[in-house]
Amino acid sequence: MDAELTSFLNDQAVYLEKERRKAVKFNRVYRIVKPLRTLLKGVLVFLVILNFIIPILIPLTIIVGVFYLLLLMFSNPTEVFESRLKNRVLPTIFQKVNPNFSYSPYGYNGQTLKDSEFMDKGFFSNTILIEGEDYVKGEIENIAIEFFEIKFYREETNYTKTAGGCLLSIILLPVEIIKNIFGDNIQDEIFVGVIKDTNVFFSGFFMQADFHKEFNGKVLMIPKRNERLKDKLHEILVPKSLTKIPIENPYINDRYNIYASNPQLGYYVLSPILIDRIHVLSENEKALPIISFIQGKMYLVIPWNKNFFSANLNIKIESGAYFRPYINEIKSFETIVKDLNLDTRIWTKV
Repeated sequence: MDAELTSFLNDQAVYLEKERRKAVKFNRVYRIVKPLRTLLKGVLVFLVILNFIIPILIPLTIIVGVFYLLLLMFSNPTEVFESRLKNRVLPTIFQKVNPNFSYSPYGYNGQTLKDSEFMDKGFFSNTILIEGEDYVKGEIENIAIEFFEIKFYREETNYTKTAGGCLLSIILLPVEIIKNIFGDNIQDEIFVGVIKDTNVFFSGFFMQADFHKEFNGKVLMIPKRNERLKDKLHEILVPKSLTKIPIENPYINDRYNIYASNPQLGYYVLSPILIDRIHVLSENEKALPIISFIQGKMYLVIPWNKNFFSANLNIKIESGAYFRPYINEIKSFETIVKDLNLDTRIWTKV
């Protein structure tokens, strides 16, 4: 590290250590608040259902609801500490490591994701929410790139909660029948139905890189395990706009279905050197990236559960050396580009 960066990081180490100590104190309280909040949420749901049968419980429901909302205002100390790191320190570190980088702690480029055409595949068709963080845009050896962490969410049936709701409905059914016989005959809704949670089903590292060559058409590399029945039916029922092509590399050919606007373009884009680099990247990351080449750009998403630039409250910040792992993570992004051999400018844009 240069002297200017070292001085900056030493100053930030003093600031962040004070913030870490505060976070550790608040975290002791949060360990109580978090399970209590979960418990109150369950009680609140139960009381809301009971209100249809026993209206006298409405004031108690309101009290529990207010208390629950107050507990929601207590933020996770680890997340607060991490936001201090990402907003105050990381932008400067990124620029010092690579002056061409611009860094934003949160968000992603929705247009770039759309241009990749990954969302057109059946694997992602049930996505209801997308979250991105650690968005970076810049250049690596004259290669224009952008990358970010990304998470895809979908609704999934919570069978435990659904079964519990059905059991509660069965228990309350006799009470509802008696109430309607001797009461006002206005039927209350006691059946809660299917309960769904919103969960992460895919997370990874998304990257877009300029290939320095304008070509019309597209090439898609889809891991076979990521293709869904919807995609296969589409290939059968809809006139094909892409042609499936084989690749000589056995590792890639066995694990991927590769499609191209035409075979000539496919083999032009997927040179043996590039295929070998993708092979190496897959083995190094122990994951099969989804890749597309569209209109002179490469789009890649590597499935993984890594959380870059995370914070650990248990690690004391004694000096600027604390930030060394973050610097190494930034450099690892450059390594991915260089491992793909993109920085050699295989093609020259005209």
